[in-house]
Amino acid sequence: MKRGKFNIVFGGQAGSEAKGKLSAFLVDKFGIKILAGNLSPNAGHTVIKDGRKLITHHVPAGVAGSRDIANATVMLGPASVIRPELLLREIEELIGWGFDGSNLHIDRGATIITQEHVRAEENGMTSIGSTAQGVGEARVDRLMRRAILAGSVPGLRPFVYLDTTEFIRSFLSGGGTVLYEMGQGFDLCLFHGVDSVYCTSRNCTPAQALADMGVPPKYLGDVYAVIRPYPIRVNNRTGSSGPYPSKEITWDEVGKRCGAPHDLTELTTTTKLPRRVFEFSMSQIKRMVEICNPSGFCIQFLNYLNWNDLGVTSVDKLSTKSIEFIKRLEEETGVPVLYGGTGPNHEHMVDFGGDD
Repeated sequence: MKRGKFNIVFGGQAGSEAKGKLSAFLVDKFGIKILAGNLSPNAGHTVIKDGRKLITHHVPAGVAGSRDIANATVMLGPASVIRPELLLREIEELIGWGFDGSNLHIDRGATIITQEHVRAEENGMTSIGSTAQGVGEARVDRLMRRAILAGSVPGLRPFVYLDTTEFIRSFLSGGGTVLYEMGQGFDLCLFHGVDSVYCTSRNCTPAQALADMGVPPKYLGDVYAVIRPYPIRVNNRTGSSGPYPSKEITWDEVGKRCGAPHDLTELTTTTKLPRRVFEFSMSQIKRMVEICNPSGFCIQFLNYLNWNDLGVTSVDKLSTKSIEFIKRLEEETGVPVLYGGTGPNHEHMVDFGGDD
């Protein structure tokens, strides 16, 4: 984590890599006080800490890792796409965690999702794996200069009273450290993803994070690519949700390989549909590295390689299978593995000591 810089957590595959978990871990480890994001309800981030689960769609979930959550500050930038009723529920839940709602700031230029946007996606976009939350339709209205912006929504006005991008730039120029939490993943990118149809409605690269938050490149800090040994794609309601560079397998096969004692089938955070799962693609990872230039990896779900790694928190306790996977990744990409997730909980993380 680079002090005085704009550090980024992003998904290196097709989403659901446990970015929120890493973000919360970094916030805790480095005492981060300012988090930023341009998130939207077509994806969710999850943190499990002290027996409690937090699921967010608009607010960076990393705030749950704060050592002093009452004084943590969250900035939702102008590229955010917001469903007001969902965001207000998230804020109420965070207040239950000890967060001070007055420390959440929404840029007046953020785009608002209406029920018409949701209905349009429910009627025409589910075949490509859309979560049908109205995000893409809201972005279309923004491009056509007819969007509703956050500054005009009465229920959001208590949170809309400053320019978030100006605040972030000023904070960075004074030596402050920011952690930016991205949504979705590189393989879903509108311009650089796996497929130009089965993709999301935005660019999902670290460079886009800088652009969306109005931060000049001189402030770029560390870039953390979060990946998993078996990448996933969200499912859809009517057919295929799109291709992937590697072979699709079953959750049963993943469970057999790692020795899991129960079914590992995952459901998507937003739609609650079973996730599709695939073999690891090194060629995909190398392409992502070329375009995104991460400072380091966080490999989540190491217990999917060997179930004995579940809950492990030290390098010397990791299985040979996980260590070999990590070494191969580092050798073939030239990018160090900084962290490894070994289970769902906040404390289920191995720190490899390369980010101190």
